[in-house]
Amino acid sequence: MTFNEKAVSVREITSKGIMSKSNLPIGDYSVNPYVGCIHACKYCYASFMNRFSGHNEPWGSYLDVKNWSKISNPRKYDDNELVIGTVTDPYNPLEEKFKKTRQLLSELRGTTAKITIITKSDLVLRDIDIISNFPNIANRD
Repeated sequence: MTFNEKAVSVREITSKGIMSKSNLPIGDYSVNPYVGCIHACKYCYASFMNRFSGHNEPWGSYLDVKNWSKISNPRKYDDNELVIGTVTDPYNPLEEKFKKTRQLLSELRGTTAKITIITKSDLVLRDIDIISNFPNIANRD
């Protein structure tokens, strides 16, 4: 998928943290390295997030890149289920430039957290060197 980066509003924001305690049945924590998503899929279930984003632009036309303080105690997440990409694609096209998902995975390296990554992008393969070291990766087709 190609996109016109100039047609997308991109800004970097400071986030208090990257982990959000989740009530989802599939995970203990919801993890979203971005706000918004530039895939702009017509079938996107996360477009409801537009009303919480502070953006007036249509869903699919903006991306906020989260900057967070390094996870100080990654072992805190041992044996917890972390779902990466519940309301954004963590491997959207600009992940290639900003590498926030790769940063997140690097910070969690060495934990026994169960990692689930929700993406439609094959860019996830770039990070197989890190992902393959997690003992509890969920493999769902």
